[in-house]
Amino acid sequence: MGQFSWIYSDTHKQLVDNKIADTYLLVPKPFQEKYGKAIYEDCYDGYGRFGGYDVYDLIPEWNKEMIPEIIHRIKNGNWQCSTNESDIANLQAYYEGKEINCKSRWLGIIMAGYDEDNAALKYPIKITAREMEYEEVAPSLSDPNQGWESNWW
Repeated sequence: MGQFSWIYSDTHKQLVDNKIADTYLLVPKPFQEKYGKAIYEDCYDGYGRFGGYDVYDLIPEWNKEMIPEIIHRIKNGNWQCSTNESDIANLQAYYEGKEINCKSRWLGIIMAGYDEDNAALKYPIKITAREMEYEEVAPSLSDPNQGWESNWW
């Protein structure tokens, strides 16, 4: 997978890869004791990492209670991300606290890799240019330019 990025939820501008910029991955309230109100990144690398955390590792943790509903949606064809039986088995195992046969990051990609799927989560990815309350902004959208600087904004 190549580099990828998002659109800031508060400014609607692109998060440019490898460019110095104050960036905040907002943390849902139930997880703020563990991670803080936001995870700060000053130069996004284009691979989903913010302040030493991979956003796609956090998504399964933040949305674990939704996994049965996500599996149901996948089986009914109401989930954007393409999956296979192994993916469904790994989602179920993660939900049950059992060993999985993939990286948790892969589960996060299944859960939030598409804008429609991310928006359907209880705690979607929300990236902003300033620290703010998680509830104040909409989910971040994928950057169609994958983090490569564009002047059309």
